[in-house]
Amino acid sequence: MTAPRLHIIGCGRAARSIVRVLHASSAVRVGQVVNQSLASAAEAVELIGAGEPAESLEASLADDWLMLGLPDGQLAEAAEGLAGRLSTGPALVFHLSGSVSSSVLSPLGECRAAVHPLRAFSDPEWAATHFGGTWCVAEGSSSALQALAPVFESGGGRFVTFAPTDKAAWHAATVAASNFLVVINSLARELAVQAGVDEDDARHMLADLQKGTLASLAEMPATQALTGPFERADLAACRRLHGAVHDLLDTSRSALFDALARATVELAQDKRGMREADGELLKMLSTTSRRD
Repeated sequence: MTAPRLHIIGCGRAARSIVRVLHASSAVRVGQVVNQSLASAAEAVELIGAGEPAESLEASLADDWLMLGLPDGQLAEAAEGLAGRLSTGPALVFHLSGSVSSSVLSPLGECRAAVHPLRAFSDPEWAATHFGGTWCVAEGSSSALQALAPVFESGGGRFVTFAPTDKAAWHAATVAASNFLVVINSLARELAVQAGVDEDDARHMLADLQKGTLASLAEMPATQALTGPFERADLAACRRLHGAVHDLLDTSRSALFDALARATVELAQDKRGMREADGELLKMLSTTSRRD
């Protein structure tokens, strides 16, 4: 069976990484690639290893597939515009947004889907190399999902479908799990360097610590995985580290630490109930920073 020809509109970091994976597994034949400019389309084609840079799609897509790798806010307008310009729409169309419903693609046909790979794409080449095992969370028409599942699985993805009641909430969950983890790591690195740890050593040690925590979270509820002085309500230890944070960091960074610590105490209460020191802890964590 011949692999479908896939055209792409909007080929940024996520799109070019995913298409590179699908092309490498021979799951698709890459067709036209349309991006912000012809030059950027050519750059995307070079990374993918296949395709034809183009300023716009041909008028008829016939039996071809179409992927929209555009920002969330551009999807509806792009779908409407393409529907008015194409003489024949795609056999299947999908986008990569985690927060926008696949229904936004309805002007382009009934065989439509949204596939959200749970992978950071800050480095497209690295992401493509490490795509194996990536969860690809999808929703849409049954025909589109049935066709896309083997394509993403051939590239090593773990394809799972769901019927979302609130896609924005789902997207917020992925932002909290991935983007916020990076912010927390940045805060931890800053404190480690302030403590006198070599920056490269801090990067590796803290990442390893987080890997261990993530491994625990994969096996148990968050409350059970929680440890540390705030979970134990160790008031003396918490006062020491709170003082250090407020002495070393500026207002915004120490406020971030306090907000995370308060959330830690609240999660700990779900695990072990209220403890006598919790009131003092929460009061301490609501004070203003000492350093400006």
